[in-house]
Amino acid sequence: MESVAEILSEYARIVNDALRKYIPRRVDEAYLRSILGEAEYRYEVESLNKSIFEPFWDLVDRGGKRWRPALMLMVYEALGRDPREIAPLTVIPEAIHNGTLAVDDVEDGSEFRRGKPCIHRIYGEDVAINMGNTMYYLPLTVLEKLGIPPEKKLKILDEYVETMLRLSLGQAMDIAWHRGLVEKVDEDQYLQMALLKTGALAGFAAKIAAIMAEASEEEAERVQRFAELVAVAFQIQDDILNLAGDEAKYGKEIGGDISEGKRTLMVIHALRHLPKAEAEKLRRILDMQTKDRGMILEAIQLIRKAGSIEYAKEVSRKLAERALRILHETLPEGAGRRKLEALAGFLITREY
Repeated sequence: MESVAEILSEYARIVNDALRKYIPRRVDEAYLRSILGEAEYRYEVESLNKSIFEPFWDLVDRGGKRWRPALMLMVYEALGRDPREIAPLTVIPEAIHNGTLAVDDVEDGSEFRRGKPCIHRIYGEDVAINMGNTMYYLPLTVLEKLGIPPEKKLKILDEYVETMLRLSLGQAMDIAWHRGLVEKVDEDQYLQMALLKTGALAGFAAKIAAIMAEASEEEAERVQRFAELVAVAFQIQDDILNLAGDEAKYGKEIGGDISEGKRTLMVIHALRHLPKAEAEKLRRILDMQTKDRGMILEAIQLIRKAGSIEYAKEVSRKLAERALRILHETLPEGAGRRKLEALAGFLITREY
C-alpha cells in the first residue's frame, strides 16, 4: 500500500478540485443568482470577493492536510463504494474547517497559521470572522446543486445542525478555560471538550459518507465514533506539537498555547502533578497570557518536568487504539480499512 502521505496527497487533489468547482475564487452576479436567486435591486460582488473569497482562498492555498474530507472518502470506499461519487460533498467539512480556523485565530489572538500571518492579521478581524461564518453555511449549497435525494439531504442537514452546535459548545469551553472564567478543569472535561470541538467535524465527515453509502444506523454510528476518537487523538498530538514541535514544520508559533493560556491535557496533568509552588508558577504564567519567550519556555520546561508530554502521547495512543478496535468490529478487512488504519496512525505520530 502507498504511504499515508501519498494517500493523503491523492485525496487532497480530489478535495481541492471540488473546492475550486463549488467555491469560486471570484464570484459574479450569475453565481449569486445561482445560490440566492434574482436580486430585488442589484448585487455588488466586488465586496464579496475582497472580504470572503479572497481571504478564504488565501487560507486554503497555504495547504493543510485535508484529512477530514480524506477520511470521508476513505470511509465511503471502505463501505464498498467509489469515493469519486461523493467527491463534491468533501467541500462541506473542509470549508467549515477553514472557517473555524479563521474565527478561532481571532478568538485566540493567534499570529500565524500554516506558516503565514493569520487571516485576521492580514484582512482584519471583522473580515476574518464574517468569512469564517460564511463558510459554515456556503458549502451546504452543494446539496442542492447535486440533487441529493430528500431523505439523505435531511439526514445530512440534521447531522450538520448537531455538529455546529457541538463545535460551538466545545469552543465555548476552550475560551472560558483560557480566559480564566473557570478555575479548575479535569482530564475528563478536557477530553469532552476536544470531542465536541475537534471530534464533531471529523465525525460529521464520516457520517456523511455512511449516509451516502446507505450504511446501517449501527455502522454509521460506529464509523462516526471511530472518526471522533481519532480526531481527539489528533488534537492531543497538535497540543504536543505546539510545545515540542519543529516550528518550521508545524506552521504555527511554538508555545502559542501557553501565551493563550490554554488548558490542554498536558497543562491539566502538570498542574495536578507538579509540586505546589511550581504548579502555581505554571498557573500564573498561563493566566498572564504572556508573549515573553523566556516565560513561555519556563512553562514548557515545567510541563516537561511533570512528564506531561509523555503522558499526553500515551493518552493519544490509547484513544487511537480504541478507535481502531471500533473500526475492526465495524468494517471488513480490505484496502479501504487499511487506509483508515494508516490515517489514524499518521494523525497521532505526525510532526506537522
